[in-house]
Amino acid sequence: MNIKENYMALLNGEKPERLVNQYEPFAFVLNEPLLAQTMEGRIEGQDAKDAWGVTMRWKKGDHAGMPYVTDNNKVCPDVCDWRNTVKAPSLDFPEETWQDAIRVAAAVDRNEYLVTGLMATGLFERCHFLMGFEDTLMNFLMEPEAMHELLDYLLDWRMEYAKQLIDHLQPDAILSHDDWGAKDRLFMSAETWREFFKPRYEKLYSYIRNRGVQVIHHADSYCANIIEDMVDIHIQVWQGVLPDNDIPKLQRQLNGRMVLMGGINGGVFDFPEWKEEEVRREVRRACNASKELGGFIPCITYGLPETIYPGVFEIIEDEINIINTEV
Repeated sequence: MNIKENYMALLNGEKPERLVNQYEPFAFVLNEPLLAQTMEGRIEGQDAKDAWGVTMRWKKGDHAGMPYVTDNNKVCPDVCDWRNTVKAPSLDFPEETWQDAIRVAAAVDRNEYLVTGLMATGLFERCHFLMGFEDTLMNFLMEPEAMHELLDYLLDWRMEYAKQLIDHLQPDAILSHDDWGAKDRLFMSAETWREFFKPRYEKLYSYIRNRGVQVIHHADSYCANIIEDMVDIHIQVWQGVLPDNDIPKLQRQLNGRMVLMGGINGGVFDFPEWKEEEVRREVRRACNASKELGGFIPCITYGLPETIYPGVFEIIEDEINIINTEV
């Protein structure tokens, strides 16, 4: 089997010839205007606003920028007044701004790889970017009607985003980001998640699947208590699954209905004084725990093929390759 065939066997519930090595089947196209707009405001060493008006702070030397939301700068200080404060950026880009990305997608050998688009900053993340983390969680309880209205507005925008991405790139897969929890629990009750997010993601991911595109959802968080819901909303691959979710238990429960992609905890080795033997040890632990149970791709839990410190990602890949040579 080539790289794509090996991955597709896993996705289809069959037995692949070897472990899929992290992101190897996915040829990302990241030079398109939608993603460029999403990443606006991330300037190392500066505070700057993104396309939604959210202040992004990227401290010098940090790996990336993060939303910096205060009482003085939050875009949506009162969710009941969201119509007057939240303005979604236009997704109407000139066709010439797509041409470089279209050329990148066209150059991919689709017999070997899957052209893959990225949709960063999902519905929950967009809410706390706009109003702050505490207000977001409180508003689910105190102002549910307004939150439903705002989420419908955000979903409509994201649906159009998916349409534009698919229309222009004809991707084989989309990696959609939205972190719903911390290391050991959801940020909200499962019931709250089901009320506010499940039906909206079911609509979004049904659309993507109906366009013939695979749905890969990134959430490097605890989601074990909504695992069946994730299957319901048409996620085919859960990327970023932390080992704290008890991956072997979930593999047995899912029995191939959804692929779990992750298990390699960068928190135990991805730091300035990283040691190769510690990286290899964590990779082997993750693979040994899950490789015989099916429906698993060993991968760093981060939402793109990277690590914070140079050289670490390549050691992970090498150790998986070594494991694949062992009988």
